[in-house]
Amino acid sequence: MAAIPGILLRNVCKTYRSRGSEVVALEGMTLDCPPGSFTALIGPSGCGKSPAMRIALGREDHDSGEVRIAGRAPAPATASGITGVAFQDAALLPWRSVARNIALPLEVLDRDPSRYSHEIAKLIELVGLKGYENALPGQLSGGMRQRVSIARSLITSPEVLFMDEPFGALDQIRRRQMNIELQRIWQETKSTALLVTHGIDEAVFLADYVVVMHANPGRVVEVIEIPFPRPRREEFFGTPDFHAMTDRIARVLHGH
Repeated sequence: MAAIPGILLRNVCKTYRSRGSEVVALEGMTLDCPPGSFTALIGPSGCGKSPAMRIALGREDHDSGEVRIAGRAPAPATASGITGVAFQDAALLPWRSVARNIALPLEVLDRDPSRYSHEIAKLIELVGLKGYENALPGQLSGGMRQRVSIARSLITSPEVLFMDEPFGALDQIRRRQMNIELQRIWQETKSTALLVTHGIDEAVFLADYVVVMHANPGRVVEVIEIPFPRPRREEFFGTPDFHAMTDRIARVLHGH
C-alpha cells in the first residue's frame, strides 16, 4: 500500500473575482510532497505560491480540485494540530517571553502549556536559544525572532510544516546561516516541509524537490529533484554542482 502523501494538491484551481474582473491565481496546480520530504515552491510574484499555501492550510477555499494534508482535508488537519506554520513576519506577541510565545499554539488548541514544559525547553535548545527563555521579542535580533517562530511552529510536533518566506526579511549572511540551522532542525523533526521562497540558492540548499511556478495563470511548470546528499554544509554553496543546479532552475524560472 502506497504511503499517504504529506501534502497533496491535485488539479487545484482558484480564481479571484472583484468588480467584474477575474484573476486566475491557480490553474490545475498539482503538487505531491512525500512524507518526510522537503519541497521548495519558487516563482515570480503573483504566481500563486501563497494562495496555494493558504488553501493547503484551510485558510482559503479553492474552486476545484483535491487537497489533502497527511490524508486529511486542510481545515481539519490544521485544527487538529498536525500542521505547523512559520511566516516572514515572526508575529511574536511583544508582551510574552520566548517560552510563552512558543506555547501559544497549545493554548489555541486548548492544551495546557504547563504539561509541555519539557517540549518547550527542548525546542528552545534545538533552535539555539537556550538562556533566552524569558527574553521578550524586543530584546532579540531578527534572526532570533525567526528562530522563536520556527520553534512555535514545531511545538505541536506537526507532521507537516509550512513556511512562507520565513527568512525573507534577513540579510544575505543571516539568511544563509538560518538556512543551515533550518536544515538541521528539519532533519531532527522529520516533518514534511513546504517552503515558499523567492531565493533559488535557498531552495537548492534546503529542498529535496524544487517546484517552479509561472504566473498568469499560476501553474507548475517543472518539478526538479535535488539529488545532493545531506547534511549540506556551508561549503556546498560554493560548489560547481550547486551553481549548475541554481543555473538550471533560473532558466526554468525565467522561461529559457
